[in-house]
Amino acid sequence: MELGPELSTASLLKLISFVTWSWLYLWFARDGNKSPEWCSRAVTLLHGSVATVVGLYQCGAEAITPCRLTMKTTPWHYALMLWSWGYFAFDLLWCFVYWGDHYLMLVHHTSALVAVTVYTQKDYTGCTFACTLAFLEVTNPLLQLRWFLKSNGYTKTVLYTMVEVTYLVTFLFVRGILGTYIMMRILKSDIFDVDEKLISLVFYIVSVAFIYDIVGYVLYRYKPKIEGFKHFLEHAELILNEHL
Repeated sequence: MELGPELSTASLLKLISFVTWSWLYLWFARDGNKSPEWCSRAVTLLHGSVATVVGLYQCGAEAITPCRLTMKTTPWHYALMLWSWGYFAFDLLWCFVYWGDHYLMLVHHTSALVAVTVYTQKDYTGCTFACTLAFLEVTNPLLQLRWFLKSNGYTKTVLYTMVEVTYLVTFLFVRGILGTYIMMRILKSDIFDVDEKLISLVFYIVSVAFIYDIVGYVLYRYKPKIEGFKHFLEHAELILNEHL
């Protein structure tokens, strides 16, 4: 590509990014008191938070237009791609070592790594990548915060419930409702290449699988509360009718 460096330089930058994320993981694990999952989630929390903020900034989410989505990739776009490539490479390796049976997560991280690689080879996908990254990572900080609260015994607190409900609602809205709308627009659009549409479709399918798991969890955890709320509404309606 015109903007991109030579292959050897790009590969070196990806390697540096991967080593940096791996070093950060080892730094969290340096005292031996933290579990591998704790260290991995700390790294993920950092990536998810920064990726969301920087991605939204580069994306210009307040004014997304076809012209903006097809603007020439800038060095800052390319830096974000390389930065995220190293993270996804690290996290994929970690999942292979510790979460080898979490096939959906392996598919998600593999797809992310392939997507970043494809985007780095194009000249006009910087803004699209930034938007995609922010879209996929926006709920990640909440997910990690939920895990840290749970692992420290705060599952019975109001804070934990607030974080969990916010995460669940946001994920279902972003990946489900908004994701379906965006997916339809992408498939109908003529500004995206076939490989970009395929990448989007894969992420959408993975998102649907995650949504299926989340809905099952919501029904399991919150069914008694949902039933209680229904009974409350029925009782309130009965009282209201008696006074009319």
